[in-house]
Amino acid sequence: MIFGGLKNAGDILSRNARNFPSQCALIFEDKSFTWIELETRARAFARSLIYELNLEVGDRVALYAKNSNQWVEALFGLAQTGLVSVTINYRLTADEASYIIQNSEAKAIICDESTKEKSHRVKSMSPHLKHLITPDDFERLIDEGLKHVSFPDFEPNFKTPAMLLYTSGTTGFPKGAVYTHGSLLVGMFIHVHAIGSRRTHRVMLPSPLYSAAGIAGIYCAVYVASQISLINFDVETACKTIERDKITFTNLVPTTMQMLLNFDARNKYDLSSLKVILYGGSPISESLIHQAMSEFSWCKFRQTFATTETGCAGTVLEPDDHLLAFRNPLKRHLFQSCGKPQVNVDVKLVDEDWREVEIGEIGEIAVKTEANMVGYWKNEIATAQIMKDGWIRTGDMAKRDLDGYFYLVDRKNDLIVTGALNVYPSEVEKIIQKHPAVQEVAVIGVPSEKWGEEIKAVIVLKEGQQVGADEIIKFCEDKLAGFKKPKSIEFIERLPRNPTGKILRRELREIFSK
Repeated sequence: MIFGGLKNAGDILSRNARNFPSQCALIFEDKSFTWIELETRARAFARSLIYELNLEVGDRVALYAKNSNQWVEALFGLAQTGLVSVTINYRLTADEASYIIQNSEAKAIICDESTKEKSHRVKSMSPHLKHLITPDDFERLIDEGLKHVSFPDFEPNFKTPAMLLYTSGTTGFPKGAVYTHGSLLVGMFIHVHAIGSRRTHRVMLPSPLYSAAGIAGIYCAVYVASQISLINFDVETACKTIERDKITFTNLVPTTMQMLLNFDARNKYDLSSLKVILYGGSPISESLIHQAMSEFSWCKFRQTFATTETGCAGTVLEPDDHLLAFRNPLKRHLFQSCGKPQVNVDVKLVDEDWREVEIGEIGEIAVKTEANMVGYWKNEIATAQIMKDGWIRTGDMAKRDLDGYFYLVDRKNDLIVTGALNVYPSEVEKIIQKHPAVQEVAVIGVPSEKWGEEIKAVIVLKEGQQVGADEIIKFCEDKLAGFKKPKSIEFIERLPRNPTGKILRRELREIFSK
């Protein structure tokens, strides 16, 4: 046993099949599965990987597909068997996916109809990749697996690798965060308590499963045996699912929360069953969370902060904190906080030399917990740059107040140095965001012969609004110090984002630095 009486990271599915065999476990589109059905399919698939495809314990298997019941079955079947899952963003091109396949030396890739053509190209570029599993192949392997006798449960130690969770690559090539069977289960235990998961919840999971948020969502729901409704996010699908399945709990990112609030047909659906909205993934504006709490006044709101490298362990802003900020103007600043450390998680702010900074000063968030990754796959240099004595530097800059609340400032790599002075983009963005014509804004540094870097604001205007660059710059005049004011403005239709809603400033810098 490695944690809580569980043999491996997939054993939570087996436990649910024993304890709640006939309870509805998973709903996807028009299909539903009980716990025993889900367990049977996962085990049969895993048996075929061993007996039919001759994979061995420790081999990597990539999941390159949208959310589906097959994704879930593969995830837990792989863990039960001792195979290592490799998550790949289905939006990646064949060349991008091939990098991850070759880096992980995956032996097999599981695709769906949306990635099948790309997967064939990936296979042609990847010498280690021996097997391509389409949705039809997946069902065939289940049928074959049912014919084979079961094999003994895989019993790893705490540090046996279970998953390579690849970073989004917002600062360069993706890196594979290595999670062990032990760290995955500890992370789920921590997160379940942080977000208040219950077996009685009916959970809608809209986050892509390849992401850290998606993995946390599916593992936490299975950990407590909640009924799960899995979707690929579309705002109308989300509303239909909440009404049909009487969803009580869901997780959103600010982008999907905004889409839900802006959905004109939302009132056609009965969303009254929803009781808890968990959110995170990227910064949220005070106006957006205030609007969400106003329009979903019967719901509890909870925010979490974590990174791909810390699993789902980090900080949490509790429902009571949200209510305090909502009701008391003097506490409105709590809306800008990512909360306090979760139970069994240590969080501190450090400088470049790992020294802890004083309260009120800006430092880099560092997290220490047994849920952390054990390192980057085949990348000791990158691992050493962010890990020390069990602590992981997250790359997120923040401040802490006297009450112990943490406030995100910006990503360390997004810091702008103009004329030897430091400017965090969020400082400027918060001001520009207050202009009535601005829908959203991203601030970047672009090359300048005079200042080294100068500040550029890239703005998306609200529908029907028109405003010039001079007006935006003038709007900032008495609200920002001169060196923080944008020197130039660009208006675009949409900001580039990764799947969790984070703005891809690197792409903007590449576009506007030419």
